[in-house]
Amino acid sequence: MAKQKAIYEPGELDRVRGKLGSFDPAEAKRLAGLLGGDVGVEKSPTPPPPPPRTRHEVVDVHVKGRSGSGGGTSRNQPRRRPEAPLPADVDFGNEAKLKIKKPNPADDPTTPIKQSYWERVKMDRLCGSAEFDIKNPIQVLQSILTPFSRPPDGVSAVFVNKRMNEYYKHIELLVTVTRTLLPRNNILRNERFKRISPAAYGVVDIFRQWNIEKIAGDLARLQANPRSARVADFTGILKIIYKPLFLMEQLDLDGHIKEAYRLLYKILFIENPTEAQNKQQDQIRSAMAAFDMIRRDIRFLLYPLLLKLLSNKFLTYNAFFTERRNRFMAFLEVTEENRLTPQDIIKEEEITEEMVTGMKENEGGGEKDDEKTDDTEITEEEKEKRVIREAERKALDRGMDTLETLFPKAGWEKMSEFPDFFPYFSDIFDLKKNYVLIPPSDPLQQVVILTRILEELLFGLRYVNFSTITNSDGSVEDIRETMATIMTDWHFYIDEAFDKEYLPRLAEYCRILDSPAESRTSPYAKRLLNELHWTKRLYFLPYYRFESSAPPPFQKKEVTALYPEIRRLRKYLTGVAAGIEQGIKAGLTDNTHCDGIENPWETYVFQVPNPVSTRLDTLLGKKRTNASLLFYTLAVTVVLDNLVNNDSSWAYDSERTEALFRSANNSGVIPVFGVDEKIDTEALFKQSLKQGGDD
Repeated sequence: MAKQKAIYEPGELDRVRGKLGSFDPAEAKRLAGLLGGDVGVEKSPTPPPPPPRTRHEVVDVHVKGRSGSGGGTSRNQPRRRPEAPLPADVDFGNEAKLKIKKPNPADDPTTPIKQSYWERVKMDRLCGSAEFDIKNPIQVLQSILTPFSRPPDGVSAVFVNKRMNEYYKHIELLVTVTRTLLPRNNILRNERFKRISPAAYGVVDIFRQWNIEKIAGDLARLQANPRSARVADFTGILKIIYKPLFLMEQLDLDGHIKEAYRLLYKILFIENPTEAQNKQQDQIRSAMAAFDMIRRDIRFLLYPLLLKLLSNKFLTYNAFFTERRNRFMAFLEVTEENRLTPQDIIKEEEITEEMVTGMKENEGGGEKDDEKTDDTEITEEEKEKRVIREAERKALDRGMDTLETLFPKAGWEKMSEFPDFFPYFSDIFDLKKNYVLIPPSDPLQQVVILTRILEELLFGLRYVNFSTITNSDGSVEDIRETMATIMTDWHFYIDEAFDKEYLPRLAEYCRILDSPAESRTSPYAKRLLNELHWTKRLYFLPYYRFESSAPPPFQKKEVTALYPEIRRLRKYLTGVAAGIEQGIKAGLTDNTHCDGIENPWETYVFQVPNPVSTRLDTLLGKKRTNASLLFYTLAVTVVLDNLVNNDSSWAYDSERTEALFRSANNSGVIPVFGVDEKIDTEALFKQSLKQGGDD
């Protein structure tokens, strides 16, 4: 007879019999025969689980200050250490060695990733879904139909050209706004922000360091031939996008990130309430909306690419960042310690005007105190350097003020933020059509405008009788021939550098970029790009840095560089200006000469009026002297010289987004050949004169 299966819990049958009452054995058999069924069998009782293993150890305990015979325990009496159960994953072997569970090998960055056919197909089908659009249907079908081989891991051309551009726009908006609101060269604002709230400054600084230039460059290369793009080609882009998100993973959107920007806005509002309300407030709102999109959507929409690169099996979005955490951190080259830890950020309403504006006085006082205490210790050379730096700063500020007087509302006060000068000056100087291709983010646009302003001013200086100046070393130099050469050749420098060497190459390169994608990566396009970089470096910006792929297209001796002539012009104009100032202090009047100039008080002459001379006439009135013209020219020259010949100027800021050509959103992908914006510069000039008259 087969053994009855135990289906009842221990004691269950006894409880049932108790409820039925007592039965005579004969009566029980008779009922069983009538009703049928089997005899029930109970399960065996389960033994209770063994108590947790514990360690017992006898130790000596001595409490300082108590005697062995007091009310406490004797010093020599052993006490038993409290018993604690051992962890379940710890095993003591024969040699009492701890054995800890090994980490998941699939999350070990040192282990190669091997994907099975089925896992690969599941990932590719995810990539091909309409939500992600990373692969097209043909690429997904190709993956399904190749179980015994591995097809090319391609990416949809629509994803490369359309989706990635949309994602990049949000990142670029966030970073560009942040860099505009907190530029690195605004040292005072940076120091204020950092001192008021280091935690908030750290948050904003991460956004500012987001390397959108590298993303734009990699995208441009992929979009040059989108049909050949592979998943592995997005490795660099994914690292750049996900790293800041990982670093701020523990921060709350409202309590930390948005609060940091509210704090920055409060500082901006105290500095300039009008600009903060009319412009910067909307910029911050758009930046926060962009970050919300990045953190919520773009992080999710790019995760299939990470899944393909870092996992051996299909994982959902949340599971991936949990189960592949080690691989993900190794991919980003970060550790848990690199993340920003949540810290309390001072609230916007807690910031007072004294905390911002008062700090300037404290900082200034501190600097003065430092100078007083350090003057006895620093060398004469250091003192001289301090004086030179301060004089340079004042000269640059004076130059900016002069340009604002000549061309109001052009954007001189924020040259380090690279405003677009082309709409303002295109009609004033009748700029050729190719000049529009120079983007506002390129310092070359500022060089173009300043050289053209100087060209118009130099037409009037041709009628100035220069003489000898005394150099800083005490030597005397006759500058008549040198100044005549500079003024005569100035237009040649512009024609040679811009119109002959740079702009034709730029126009041709943009024409190629506007052609079919295959031509963008041609040897000819690469050669043009290299020549553009070298032309910019050799003619205009001596400290400009770039990755060279070939030697320069011309010998250095063939180059008529503009930047050394700017430095020479400044040197000689500075010497003449010093002579005029000495003459004014000495009380020299009309018909007298000064060092460096023989006719400073004569009325300046422009044979043909030009856009700059007509504005000078209006501004100076009866004071239209050669001395006034020279001071205006020197002020503009100082700004241009500082821009190109100072390696720490805003032109050489490595964190700046810079493209070689004008493009939509400054993405450096598709060139833009025109600007619709028009500015009524004459109305702005008249309005400025009226405001000056009212004041």
